[in-house]
Amino acid sequence: MDSNESKNFEEWMKANLDKDEIRGLAEHGADAGWPGLTYYSDTCELYEQFKSEIWEALVQDSEEFGCKCVFEFMTSFREAPSVLTVESFKNLMTWYIAERTARKLVDCDE
Repeated sequence: MDSNESKNFEEWMKANLDKDEIRGLAEHGADAGWPGLTYYSDTCELYEQFKSEIWEALVQDSEEFGCKCVFEFMTSFREAPSVLTVESFKNLMTWYIAERTARKLVDCDE
């Protein structure tokens, strides 16, 4: 399924990764390299497609973690220090939603 056909990130993930890949993503993180989540060209496209959903999740999670703002929450991401360009920012945000979505899907399966 093309990302443009997906209504939300979860739908994209289910269409582009199998259950083992989703479990691996949840366990090892997005930086381990997964289909559609490896190259900036792909992750930047996904960010643009799902940026509203990503920001809604960031706001929700930052509030749950007691952060005063989304940016404070984002500094806790392991890969945050590597954000030096717009592309690396979009990549980090896409990895964030990918890991969050994968954990949710794995939790639902258990």
